[in-house]
Amino acid sequence: MIPRKKSQVFTSLLFLSDQLILWACWSLAYATRFEYLSFPPASSTPPFWAYFRISWVVVVLGSVSFFYAQMYHPKRLFHYGGGTGAILKGMVFLSVALLGSSFFYREFSFSRVFALHFVVEGFIGVFSFRVFVRWFLAYLRRKGRNIRRVLVIGQGHTAELLAQKLKANPELGLIPVGYLGTGENPNLGLSYLGSYRELSAVIAHKAVDQVYLALDSDQQSDLGPLNHQLAIETVDLHFVPDIYQSLSINPEVLDFDGMPVLALRQSPVDGWNQVLKRAFDLAVAACSILAVFPLWIVIPLLVKLSSKGPVFYRQTRMGLDGKPFGMLKFRSMRTDAEANTGAVWATKGDQRVTPVGQFLRRTSLDEIPQLFNVISGDMSIVGPRPERPELIKDFKNQIPNYMLRHKIKAGLTGWAQINGWRGNTSLEKRIEYDIYYLTHWSIWFDLKIFILSLFKGFVDPNAY
Repeated sequence: MIPRKKSQVFTSLLFLSDQLILWACWSLAYATRFEYLSFPPASSTPPFWAYFRISWVVVVLGSVSFFYAQMYHPKRLFHYGGGTGAILKGMVFLSVALLGSSFFYREFSFSRVFALHFVVEGFIGVFSFRVFVRWFLAYLRRKGRNIRRVLVIGQGHTAELLAQKLKANPELGLIPVGYLGTGENPNLGLSYLGSYRELSAVIAHKAVDQVYLALDSDQQSDLGPLNHQLAIETVDLHFVPDIYQSLSINPEVLDFDGMPVLALRQSPVDGWNQVLKRAFDLAVAACSILAVFPLWIVIPLLVKLSSKGPVFYRQTRMGLDGKPFGMLKFRSMRTDAEANTGAVWATKGDQRVTPVGQFLRRTSLDEIPQLFNVISGDMSIVGPRPERPELIKDFKNQIPNYMLRHKIKAGLTGWAQINGWRGNTSLEKRIEYDIYYLTHWSIWFDLKIFILSLFKGFVDPNAY
């Protein structure tokens, strides 16, 4: 097993390198602001020494900010998204600390443009260095250095998924030596080393550093005896919960008064993500309402001329957390459309659809009023399309995990829609794409879906 001391040395070197980068970026920000990229032009150029002499303050505040952002918790199971967020958080903390300290040290103040230069260049510098460190560690691990020897316990579906991920990420330096289980499973692609009784012998013989407990839900009764055997070992122990039997969204380990609690079904849009998505929704909805201004005159006129009844139609749909809301549309059917049929989907050649309504539905122009649903907060620009409560009563019992799509706001457009699954198409495929959206959500994914929708998402041959 690799000594813990090496991990401490690595963390110390990483910390010192980050502070050196901050110190260098402070000087670089002076050069780019006042010498090379003086935009907007500075009223005067302060002496470099005035900035350089307080660089030690930047280093001290940077060290505190980066520790507070938890940038020095060495974890092999690291992903760039989480690491990027920690660096960004650290730079934000540092910026606030610098601005706060400037109120107490009145003899010196730095410009806001300089501060922007420093934050951007500092983030790029620290992030680039972390990328290099990840690359260098991956290189060492491919050469057989800085590795951990891993033993998998379990032979079911959970163990199969773990084995796949271990083999797919060699840059982590986690080398599986084999697995223990109640029997062999060729699908694991690992060496079968025997039953659970062989645990201590295998750990010693294979020089195991880490043990991963990857038992399926029907094997949980084996945990007690395994924990008893592992209690006398010094290996690192990891537990892989069998959460795949009930699909998880945004899983997270929470600390409940010292007790670890595994949260399985959480909205991926929380905290700052919620703020970002809401800002995106408001900006796009407001701009879209103005951009289609002529249609607010033309479409109501056509609807009125084509059939009797109101211009707008409000229909109850189910949204976030299963709460109903009134979804707005331009009316595209006769006013008595569901008097005899009840809640049913429109079909090809549906006689209830007006001539103008057929065009509106095919081009999705009947959905334009939902921009006001977005403004009011009932809907989002991007998300699963909302369904009617009457239909959901059947869907949730027919389709596994159907209700997971209600862990996020309903949308004007979605991942399923731009991939052709809308209207009278396979409901199972739509749910599959909706769940993919939920489990892969990011503000960039929303932006991608919105842009794709502009080109291919609104004209629908399956809309009747």
